[in-house]
Amino acid sequence: MTSSTSRQQSSTERNETGHDSQRHQDERTLLGLSVNELQRDLQRVEDQARLAQHDAHNARQWAQQSRSAAQHAQNQSRQAQNQAQLAQSQVQQAQAQLQQAQNQAQQAQNEAQQANQRAQQAQGQAQQAQSLVQQAQNEAQQANQRAQQAQERADQANQQAQQAEDQAQQAHNYAVQAQTDAGQIRTNVRQLQWV
Repeated sequence: MTSSTSRQQSSTERNETGHDSQRHQDERTLLGLSVNELQRDLQRVEDQARLAQHDAHNARQWAQQSRSAAQHAQNQSRQAQNQAQLAQSQVQQAQAQLQQAQNQAQQAQNEAQQANQRAQQAQGQAQQAQSLVQQAQNEAQQANQRAQQAQERADQANQQAQQAEDQAQQAHNYAVQAQTDAGQIRTNVRQLQWV
């Protein structure tokens, strides 16, 4: 009874030892599979981490380039704004100069109109003066004609006066001769009386 029990216990122990050994082997196999899978997962995670690091590096470089481009664009925008403000100031200055030129042109046009009016007035006055000069010239010509006629009449009167003077001188001579003749006659008459 004791020997049979011992053999059974020994067989049971051997069976249990075999089962334990198989279980340990299975556990080691499973553990090896788990470790391999874990290593593969770890490798995959490391690869993904390297890819993520590479992407992050590229993203950082892109962000730096984008920031540089944005700063460059901002500087260009400020420069363009300054140029636009300068251009606006120049446009305002040109507009002011144009307004001043328009005012000067308007003033020159007004002065030209006034000068034209004065020229027309002067032309009218010149025409009126020319008419007066023509009238004075006509009157002078008429006065000259009247003076010539008066001169002619004066010459004629002078001639008539000269003729009258000549006639008076001749009459005087005749009177003197007559007086002389009368005296001679009286002398002759007295001489006859003394005879």
